Amino acid sequence: MTLRTRIITVEGSPKERGFQYGSLAKDLIWKNVETYQSQFQRFANLDWNKVKTDALNWIPIIQQYDNEIMEEIEGIAAGAKRSTEEIVAINSRYELAITPLSARLDRECTSFAATPDASSSNGVILGENWDFRSKFRETCVLLHIKQSDGKPDILTHSEAGTVAHKGLNSAGLGVCINALLSDKDRVSPGVPLVSVVARKILNSKTIRDAIHAVARAKRSASINYMIAHSGGEAIDVEVSPNDVAILHAEDGLITHSNNFLSNSLNLKDLGKTVFTDSPIRWNRLRRLLMNKKRLSLNAIRSASSDHFDYPNSICRHPDPRLHADDQFETITSVVMKLDEGRFYMTEGNPCKEKYKLVPVRL
Repeated sequence: MTLRTRIITVEGSPKERGFQYGSLAKDLIWKNVETYQSQFQRFANLDWNKVKTDALNWIPIIQQYDNEIMEEIEGIAAGAKRSTEEIVAINSRYELAITPLSARLDRECTSFAATPDASSSNGVILGENWDFRSKFRETCVLLHIKQSDGKPDILTHSEAGTVAHKGLNSAGLGVCINALLSDKDRVSPGVPLVSVVARKILNSKTIRDAIHAVARAKRSASINYMIAHSGGEAIDVEVSPNDVAILHAEDGLITHSNNFLSNSLNLKDLGKTVFTDSPIRWNRLRRLLMNKKRLSLNAIRSASSDHFDYPNSICRHPDPRLHADDQFETITSVVMKLDEGRFYMTEGNPCKEKYKLVPVRL
């Protein structure tokens, strides 16, 4: 089965990698910039010129966090023939959007990880139903990053122009991401969580280094990272601007959606009221996976295709009652077999599409 999603392989110095990426995904990056320009205006009354001006304040923070990632962003801008601040803005779209758009962000993702401690798994498996605005279904890429500076090679599925999202690396480490919302969140410059921190996680060879990548970032929003390693471990990291909480797998399985599960963070969890289907999704996915005798691709697809509470289900579908710009759906369902370095994905809802193996093995 051939993938429709564009696979982009880059190598060389950070700026060279970025320039190759920007050049090869120029058309998709332009579409994403144009879409975010209109989305920010419609939902948050944010003028694009102001967004670009504000993005300048993020650059020194990203440089201090990881200058090579910032150089790659500059390379993307040069290759795509867009300004650096525009590429910073789309990499920061989560922080720019999560607070002002919280009233409209009532549909999000569901993730899981399984270790060999689960009787149904003989390896480490990480997966996610990534639910996002329907408009972005055709503007994502599979980015294969070859790094020769002691960092692992990476395969990540992300919005064109961003430096990372969910993915895995050649050291056997993988990450999935879920939105969280708390009363501590604010719109202010920081390290972009969905892209730059995710990339720093994927630059890590160990879970310890991945946690450090999260903890040391200057943060202005809440988020969730599910991180697993082929060595046999999986954790969940719930993040607020002020602190992080670590959750461990139970019976070899851990699931998460868009509400906090830890009680150790001093905050009010807004996800329970904004993402009202979240408490159903994470618990239901856990039960569905626990009932599988073996976590084969077909078994995972069966759980990922669940339609309880349709259309706001684990397998999410557009809601015909909503405006076209407000439509969310499962853009892709991904499964990463970390022991094998293999990345499987659907191109659309898993209830309709089968998992396809990405022809890049790490």
